[in-house]
Amino acid sequence: MNVPPPEQNRPTGGQQPPPWNAPHGEAGGHRYGLAPWHHRLMARGVDLAAVGLPALLLALVASLAWVGTQMVFGGSSRHLDERFPVLLVVVFFLLYTGYEVAALYRRQQTYGRARMGLRLAPVAAAGRLGPLPLAAVMVRSALPVLPVLFLVMPVWVWLLCLTAVAFLCGGVAAWDRPNRQGVHDKIAGTVVLDVSAPVRPE
Repeated sequence: MNVPPPEQNRPTGGQQPPPWNAPHGEAGGHRYGLAPWHHRLMARGVDLAAVGLPALLLALVASLAWVGTQMVFGGSSRHLDERFPVLLVVVFFLLYTGYEVAALYRRQQTYGRARMGLRLAPVAAAGRLGPLPLAAVMVRSALPVLPVLFLVMPVWVWLLCLTAVAFLCGGVAAWDRPNRQGVHDKIAGTVVLDVSAPVRPE
């Protein structure tokens, strides 16, 4: 069953979206339309700005702590200049992905999606909110930030990975019909809903 598009049968009054800290499944009785791709893009940008910089700083601190521990306790200091960038991107990837997994699993939205009035839902729920399997959320959260791990590779390899992921996750979502799913959504069995107003109250 397909999710209804956002432009159909919207009530003029419009119910307010659940707050950022709304409990799981609070608005499950309503059906919602699909989120426009540009709102999804803006939500991703908000998350990268709000979470990416703190995650980068934490990753830098963790990486420096590891390097310092290696030197203090007599570990090998050879090739530290090569290991440090690898450790940095891995820690950043894990921190950012962990943020998305925790936010999407508990609340079905990240901070950026909350600002844009979007929430993640199972495609099988046909436009309603519902619980998301942890494994699906983990896969869906990791795929879009996968290019971070390739920052230590030659530039052409990183650009190739970035282009591929942007197309598979963003481009496919913009063109896909009827559910506007990127490859990461198709693998996880999810859709992104615009919860700024229900399509049809139940």
